[in-house]
Amino acid sequence: MQARMRAPKRRLVAGAALALAAAGAAAQNNVSIEFSGYARAATGVNARGGTMVCFQLPGADTKYRLGNECDYVIEPSFAAKVAEIEGGGRWYVHFMPSVYRAWGDEEAGTSELTARFGQAYAYGLGIPQLSNGKVWAGRRFYDRVQLGINDQFLENHDGDGAGIEDMELGIGKFSYAFLMNPRAPSAVENRYEHAFRYTGIPTLANSELAVYFGYANTTSSKDQSTNPPTPKAEKNAHTRLGLYHVTQGTLGGSTFVGAKIERADDFRQWRAVLQQTGMLEGIRTGWDLIAEYRLKRVNGEDEKWYSLGGRTDTHISGPFRALVELGHDVIKPEGGPTRNLTKLTLAGAISAGNLPSSRPTIRLFYTYARWNDAAQDAINADTGLGSSRLSQVYGDRKSGSSIGVQFESWW
Repeated sequence: MQARMRAPKRRLVAGAALALAAAGAAAQNNVSIEFSGYARAATGVNARGGTMVCFQLPGADTKYRLGNECDYVIEPSFAAKVAEIEGGGRWYVHFMPSVYRAWGDEEAGTSELTARFGQAYAYGLGIPQLSNGKVWAGRRFYDRVQLGINDQFLENHDGDGAGIEDMELGIGKFSYAFLMNPRAPSAVENRYEHAFRYTGIPTLANSELAVYFGYANTTSSKDQSTNPPTPKAEKNAHTRLGLYHVTQGTLGGSTFVGAKIERADDFRQWRAVLQQTGMLEGIRTGWDLIAEYRLKRVNGEDEKWYSLGGRTDTHISGPFRALVELGHDVIKPEGGPTRNLTKLTLAGAISAGNLPSSRPTIRLFYTYARWNDAAQDAINADTGLGSSRLSQVYGDRKSGSSIGVQFESWW
């Protein structure tokens, strides 16, 4: 037992030494390093005994997240400014070792958290020859359009690639990237994407429009390691168009309206979403509301998803806050029964500040959810990790709850 405990300490000391050595080398070479990141983790139990479970309706793209995140996310980011060229921009290298794992899931044969590099790329900023834009190459998070209280990414095109970004065109900024899947199963097949973005287009007062367009397909060759060679993978083109409009200063917050169309050989999807944030100064309460509709057509069969949810976050005194979140999801598959799930979370928080966005924050929460017969059947039939854990505890019920503690921080 003692021998097994010493190894992590040695690795920790070695890691600290390497970090100090890197910082010293950076200082000697006049390299400035910016440190930022995001992290969250939770622990809890379900009301019947055992690990906390989280509640998501099968078929819904996301879930309302307060007191409903059974995962770990650790994303420290380091951006090192390595050069600044007169008339040629500022140049950086960005690294982000990251950990993301669903609750209790093993990775790489171990129950410990396993880190990988989620981002590793070089870039240049403020390049006059690119209309004061940016050039980059490597692995990175790209084109992320996110809704807050359900942690949904309306656009998310992370990958390995290269591109030019935020070129100033007088009205708005233009970006283009070529991206590929960083985890392709073999050398003879991969997905690639041309991603275009035009943002910052002024519309009404304090309002901007952003346009996202992409074309993806499969590139492949015959596998010569087999006899006879395995044929090429079939191509499957995918196009997408997203329009997103933001107005600042409405109801003490902002109004976000989005619409997106996606199309592939056997797939069609239409989506509309509204997010409204605000602040009620008299009662020191921030609020966030999301309404979404999605129609998905696969092989000629339609499935509709309706989602409505909101959160209030009230400052009590000093670092103390009170939060309430309620969300309701409905799935209507063609030719099948309608399923629904409603989730409610009550939470108290201690935060480093008196705003809803103040972080770090530590929350004590109680989450309760209930669902109908059709949702129960879908939960018990779904093989996904979240549904299987929910089925283990509440497969014979149409309601359940968890209690736990979570921390969240960004910096």
